[in-house]
Amino acid sequence: MIDEMKKFLLFPLAALVLSVGCGEKAEQATDVASRIKAMEDSVFESLSFDQRKAQALLDVYKSFAKNYPQDSLAPEYLFRAANLAKTMHDGEQGIVLYDRIIKDYPTWKRLPDVYYLKAFTIDSDLDRKGEAKTAYEEVIARYPDHPFAKDARAMIDNLQYTDEELIQRFQQMQGDSAAPVAQGE
Repeated sequence: MIDEMKKFLLFPLAALVLSVGCGEKAEQATDVASRIKAMEDSVFESLSFDQRKAQALLDVYKSFAKNYPQDSLAPEYLFRAANLAKTMHDGEQGIVLYDRIIKDYPTWKRLPDVYYLKAFTIDSDLDRKGEAKTAYEEVIARYPDHPFAKDARAMIDNLQYTDEELIQRFQQMQGDSAAPVAQGE
């Protein structure tokens, strides 16, 4: 069983390293992307979260972006790596990866998502309210008409409340909306 896990974790990494040194870059990237897909399927097929498989996948995502920075999948894999880091309770690494996407891929189509998730990670995972407010304000300034701008405004409004206060406010809103409407209104 352990040997099987070693093969699972080491084979894709070894294949990635070997593929960098030979053949066409585009063909190599496609081959590596298909291996990444297989790793993703393996990590997410089970109800239990396997930290080792997730870390191996995160490393392969980052390696792909390093070896194929011009490939259209590079920012996508960095984005997935950032989200996976967040899932693994490593908000700091997530922020580093979001910042890398912002710096290296300033025209990527999902950049509003990156900015918003960076702000959300600072807020929810790292609990740095002042920094989160600044990051949410950046979402609003850069993408004022994007749905995430509305979400960022709401998040800024909620930064002042503790988790308990937010729960209480939500429950009050649910109670208010659950009130029956009088006939004739």
